Formats: sequence, structure tokens, C-alpha cells
Amino acid sequence: MHSKRIFILLTITLIAVSSLSAVAAMEIQGGAFSTNGGLEDLTYASVDVGSEYSGDNVVIQIWYSRDGSILNNGNMVPITVTSDGFVNVRSADAYSLFPDNAQINIFDSNNNLLASHEVHLSPSEGIQTFGLGDYDHSYISGPSSDSGSSSSSGSGGSSYHSGTSSSYVGNSETGKFHAPGCGDVDKMDPSNKVFFSSRDEAASSGYSPCGHCRP
Repeated sequence: MHSKRIFILLTITLIAVSSLSAVAAMEIQGGAFSTNGGLEDLTYASVDVGSEYSGDNVVIQIWYSRDGSILNNGNMVPITVTSDGFVNVRSADAYSLFPDNAQINIFDSNNNLLASHEVHLSPSEGIQTFGLGDYDHSYISGPSSDSGSSSSSGSGGSSYHSGTSSSYVGNSETGKFHAPGCGDVDKMDPSNKVFFSSRDEAASSGYSPCGHCRP
């Protein structure tokens, strides 16, 4: 099982890198993570892509791993780049282990890869920066960052969850969201799953209700 997870992560990384040549690449300049503090805590990321992309709609995916084992679902999260060029995202729920590696993939609205970047993390540190520059930690460490709200305005962060029984499950390919027990959820490609804590969160993110389960 361990080797299978490593193979999946390597395959995703190879696909991401090979796709860059076919798309006008966006450069990930740096950013910050909050990955520690307590195993019950959420994980936040703030990724600097440059102010020239302000207002652009992108999709971000972050895989976290520890000792080669993947720790999260790698959900695809649609979001708008902030006015100062950041992609701010509540990137995962708590883990059983703190991550020592993060793989960031950013796509356009047509799922074309724009940027890919691997970050080595220290599992013993809570807030960590990468790249050049003195990055603002306010998004990932501020008391309002754990509000559970989602925004596509660019002034806040989008969020998703690791998938509890009370979550709604969105399909980034179809734009529909489903009740967790809907049969369509089992048919989804895992990379297309986006989790929401409420019906309103799903709707405000541009998703419409499934016609089968009628969530």
C-alpha cells in the first residue's frame, strides 16, 4: 500500500511537470504554510503567484505527504487570485502525522496546469515560508482564518475538508454538489472531489445541487 501511494504521487508529479510545456506557465514565487500546532488543527497555505495574475480564476491542488505516504485527498479547489497575487486556501483538515512535503499544482479553469512546485517542510514547525521574500502570515495564522467560510472574491480563502459524514461533496468537473451518501459520489474521480461544510458554502462557490440526491 505504501509503494502504491508513492507511485500515485510520482505519477501525478510527472504529469504535472510534462504538462507545463504545453501551457503558458505561471511561476510560484513563494509563500507560507501552517501545518502544525496540534493534530486537530487545520492546514492553511498562502501561495504567491504574482500580482500580474490578480483576479484570475484558478484551481489549486496541494498534496501533503510524510515519509513518502500521502496524507490528504489532494482536492481541486477553485479560487480567485487576490489583488496582491496570492492564492489563499484552507488546504486540508488535520492529519494523523504532520507533513514533511507538499506538492502544489495550480490549474486554469480548463484544468490545464499553470504551475507546479514541491516544498519540503519541517514537521516540527508550525508556520513555514518558502521561496524568496518576507511573506505575510496573517492569512494562515490570523484568528479569523478558521472561520469555515469560503470566498471567491480574492480577498479571502477558499476551503475544503477531508470529507466527514456531514460534508457536501462537489464535482469540479460537472459543477454539481452532492449529499455524502449520494451514489454519484462513489463514481467520481478522487481528483475532482471538492468538500464543503454546508449547502450555502457549495452554492456560493458556484456549485449547483445534484438532481439525483437533491441535497
